Amino acid sequence: MNGFNPQLEREAQDGTEWIFGAADLRCLAEGIPENERSWYLPIGEIQRGVEDMSDCASRGPVNLLEAKFNWLMDKLILSFENDLWLRQNGYIDNGIKFSDAFVSINSGTTKQGNSMKAPIDAIRKHGLIPKRMLPLEPNMTWEDYHNPERITADMRDLGKEFLKRFSINYEKVYEKDFETLLHKDLLNVAGYAWPEPVNGEYPRTDNDPNHVFVAFKTPKYWIYDNYLDSVDGNFDKKLASDYDLLDYAYRLLVNQEAVKPKKKCFIIKWLGEIFT
Repeated sequence: MNGFNPQLEREAQDGTEWIFGAADLRCLAEGIPENERSWYLPIGEIQRGVEDMSDCASRGPVNLLEAKFNWLMDKLILSFENDLWLRQNGYIDNGIKFSDAFVSINSGTTKQGNSMKAPIDAIRKHGLIPKRMLPLEPNMTWEDYHNPERITADMRDLGKEFLKRFSINYEKVYEKDFETLLHKDLLNVAGYAWPEPVNGEYPRTDNDPNHVFVAFKTPKYWIYDNYLDSVDGNFDKKLASDYDLLDYAYRLLVNQEAVKPKKKCFIIKWLGEIFT
């Protein structure tokens, strides 16, 4: 696995990053109860076709945002207009499914991986589109999957429309605050993947970070990624309490913009979508 590139991450740091605790930044999906978070995680997908796609740095934030949007929609927190727009534009397929490839291509993923920051910036600047528009197919090579010509003008336009309705921002969180923050939110983190598990959990290793994944609850750390767990065959993994992670992570902030309905019958149409 080589989806996280520490050198690119160092180069991406420019001092403009918001730091957790420096400002009172709000997220519409903050406060998902820890014991419910696994319900909202996406259905897993292994990140390979005929070869590994080296795109975990994009899949980490996409997985995290899918969990947040799944919760927002389940709790009816989104506006009628934005909820219906997501449904009508193909974002729902057994839960919210955003295209990892759209983010990976827009953020310049290489065969040696990517920084953590570039994919989050790509989401902030280019938005998100449905996975079904730009999927990973089993017969794809790395070059097939990351071909920029796969992204059409319609896809870019839809990503821009997404940003008119939702804003995605982020802040940098240092390791001393991981456990505190995880009680109220999810984190996009990096570490080494994976030593052989012992008694159902992955022990500490001194190997350098090479992988990006979602820490979604305590006790530290339960994580979610796009490789099957050798313990029970799903995509959740339990890390040892002293597991060595990169010394900072990213928190993603979701908010929505008000968009006026185009037709007077909008609410009736939305309810029809919900109950059919």
